[in-house]
Amino acid sequence: MSKMIFLYLIFPVAEIVLFLVSRELRLPEGMEESGIDRVFLKMSLFIYRKIRGRVKSFSGEKIRFFLGTLQQRKDLDNAETEYFIRKISIVLLMATAGSLLSIMMCLSAGQSSHITKEGAIERGAFGEREYELDLVARDETGEELINYSLPVRNRVYTKDEADELFDEASDLLEKIVLKDNERFDRVVSDLNLVESIPGYPFQISWKLDNYEVMHFDGALVEDAIPKEGVLIGLTAIYSYEDMRWQQEFAANILPRKYTKAETAYREIKKMLIKEDEESRTKESIKLPASYEGKELLWSEKKTDNSLMLLVLTLIGAAASYVFKDKELKKAMEQRNSQMLSDYPQFVSQLVLYMGAGMTIRNIFQKLSSSYEKKKKAGEEKRYLYEEVQRASRELAAGESEGEVYERLGIKCGGQQYTRLVTLLSQNLRKGNSELLALLQEESKMAFEERMDKARKAGEEAGTKLLLPMIIMLVIVMVVIMIPAYMAF
Repeated sequence: MSKMIFLYLIFPVAEIVLFLVSRELRLPEGMEESGIDRVFLKMSLFIYRKIRGRVKSFSGEKIRFFLGTLQQRKDLDNAETEYFIRKISIVLLMATAGSLLSIMMCLSAGQSSHITKEGAIERGAFGEREYELDLVARDETGEELINYSLPVRNRVYTKDEADELFDEASDLLEKIVLKDNERFDRVVSDLNLVESIPGYPFQISWKLDNYEVMHFDGALVEDAIPKEGVLIGLTAIYSYEDMRWQQEFAANILPRKYTKAETAYREIKKMLIKEDEESRTKESIKLPASYEGKELLWSEKKTDNSLMLLVLTLIGAAASYVFKDKELKKAMEQRNSQMLSDYPQFVSQLVLYMGAGMTIRNIFQKLSSSYEKKKKAGEEKRYLYEEVQRASRELAAGESEGEVYERLGIKCGGQQYTRLVTLLSQNLRKGNSELLALLQEESKMAFEERMDKARKAGEEAGTKLLLPMIIMLVIVMVVIMIPAYMAF
């Protein structure tokens, strides 16, 4: 267990070192986190600066493009740095949590023990839950002699108390009688002669042909079994009120050869069972102190899942790092889908305002101010009108209309916006007086494309519903056919 503790301490110690070397670093502007979040972000910043450029994904232009498009920031270096250090901080946080939880689990597994200092196991009082204890016995050299699960039953009270409270039942008969044996013509280990069957109102008693080879409970007397084996007849007598039934078994008992380790296991097991039986009315079970002149050192077998917990948290941390990029990609796809959805309405607004005599510059300012009011009213963010707002600010700052429209087309992407920007740019260069008619045609085309897209989405949805409909049809046919078939 101590070795495991040292393994789990690697991450906390490494993070303490990271904390010391990163505490003087300054986070990028705009990151206002405080407390423990700030500490992890500084450590992440230190890691990011060390590995930036060495890992391929850190220099990917796609992520920079996504960040610049979604967040509309010009300081892409700071945006990229903030994005990656937040990703790394999630990994560090999960690794720290996993390490600390693993340490606590490992320590708790090593502290609790049912074995007292006197080498005994405390029994429970009446009504308490009985349990099995995984025991390990080692000699003075540390060699393991037995690994045995000892059922720790509750203490037996006086005869009067037992008459009122004691009632035991066992498992099923036919299959469980063989216990660890495969068939009755080759029995090499104890049989299980139960007294009752759960779920049935029978009390079962047994008659044996030979009590010298087998006890009444099915335990074999190993020393009494001849080399050639012996055939024993078993009679199970079922009783229920005044009714009786009989069932005959013939068991061919054969001797079994044991290795040295198996012999040690059997002998120490017998000692444990003997101590258990002799101490049924006592407060504790005294564990055997020695075997063949060697001292037995007992310990309780522990179930320690702390390493698995650490591995799972590290896998989760790595997965969160990868999924962060997928979330960014998904956000970009949602943005593109939203912009394509807003395109027909945008072109229709251009046609409407141009028909009223407004210029493209004034239309952009009008749409920008309208969108700003809607945002303040709590409406959803629309990426197209965010770009329109940016274009309006650039026009107000005195930038060339042609350059502003070209940047708008690049930011929006897609064939539709490329066509629109081409029309607007041609209008500036050639003074095209037919711009309104061209925009009306573009608006009509945009709405037709939108209808085609909606129709295609409906067809795809119908195809996806085909399999569930087939399954439902099969279920209905089964529900109808099975009762009709069983009626004949």
